[in-house]
Amino acid sequence: MTANAILQAACAQFAEKGFEGASLAGIAQAVGIKKQSIATYFPKKEDLFMAAFGEMARHYYEFLEQLYKGLRDTPIEMKLREIMYKNYYYKVEHPVLTAFYKMAVQFPPPFFQDLLEAQIAMMEQRSAVLYRAIFEEGMNTGIIRQQRADSLLSAYYCLLDGIAMQMFFYKQDEFEQRLEDIWGIFWAGIKQS
Repeated sequence: MTANAILQAACAQFAEKGFEGASLAGIAQAVGIKKQSIATYFPKKEDLFMAAFGEMARHYYEFLEQLYKGLRDTPIEMKLREIMYKNYYYKVEHPVLTAFYKMAVQFPPPFFQDLLEAQIAMMEQRSAVLYRAIFEEGMNTGIIRQQRADSLLSAYYCLLDGIAMQMFFYKQDEFEQRLEDIWGIFWAGIKQS
């Protein structure tokens, strides 16, 4: 229980203040323990950061896998559209995890740079399996025009990443309208004419 509470408090601190600005004392205070107690679970601040990042990634993987299972019998266009929308809503519903990821990616601590690249590559590999299957099914059934699956993946990742950044600049109702426009243009670009 305490390790989990420490991870949650650490995510919040790292999200708000970055690695350098977050303090073990502040994390301990948020949990209601002494600063030294953190070392029982996480010997160094770096260990805590990496564990928090790993927990954030695990949470997202679980979300993706559940989402994909729920869309198994859904038409191709709806699968891709729902993944886009559910990714957006996931970020809205989990603002601390979203902010932590954004901070870690944009301002990674120096010790984490290589690990971050490896973590992001691993995250992308796991999600790419899901997305690639949808794109290949779409091309095999003639719903999506024939092209390289890797090109479709790159475009879809740019779409999801762009949404993740843009969502911080608009109110939710305004952004949901923008999502409709974004989706319409994206789908028109990949569907079979």
